[in-house]
Amino acid sequence: IVPPDRDPGPGQVRDVNSYSLAALVAEAGGVPLRQDLVPDQPGTFLEAGRQALAAADVVVFTAGSSVSTRDLTARTIAALGEPGVLVHGVNVRPGKPTILAHCQGKPVLGLPGNPVSALIIAGLFLAPVIDALAGLARHRPRPAVPARLSVNLASSAGREDWVPVALRQEGAERLADPVFGKSNLIFTLVHADGLVRVPPDANGLTAGAPVDVWLL
Repeated sequence: IVPPDRDPGPGQVRDVNSYSLAALVAEAGGVPLRQDLVPDQPGTFLEAGRQALAAADVVVFTAGSSVSTRDLTARTIAALGEPGVLVHGVNVRPGKPTILAHCQGKPVLGLPGNPVSALIIAGLFLAPVIDALAGLARHRPRPAVPARLSVNLASSAGREDWVPVALRQEGAERLADPVFGKSNLIFTLVHADGLVRVPPDANGLTAGAPVDVWLL
């Protein structure tokens, strides 16, 4: 990962997450403290985490979280203080390898590295944490508009899916067109107007089904 002002070379990609997540934090009422990019080296990673925990009210890691034994983020968070990792993996797509933790009295989140996953999970978990730290008794309402799904959406029962959609008007009806793509492709959010939630008790949604589109 390289800064956005640098031309990426082979095997490199520009930093998207720190800037998009900083914007989400600011929009939620927080003051983002972006840190420099940290290499995947245990000692350097842990020291950066300690510095962040000392400076901020909530710490967010992005990338390095997975469900394998090579999960550097989970090991680092576990070393930051008790009780450490509370949840490792959520039944949400995109965003399954999310980490929720509490270290030395402060909330710590480990977000996936894929930019779409990171932003969606931050909207689901980080924004409510900022609300709580700001003293809001309830989650703030999210702007949404009703629409009808234009095509069938498949899903697995027991998993909550969040699907980017683009809105269009067809006569008197507002339609939601899914923007398909992998979670490492930021264009799926760039071309989307909002997100549609497929609840975990559904096997998908059929074309023509009424949906609420959570506006981005």
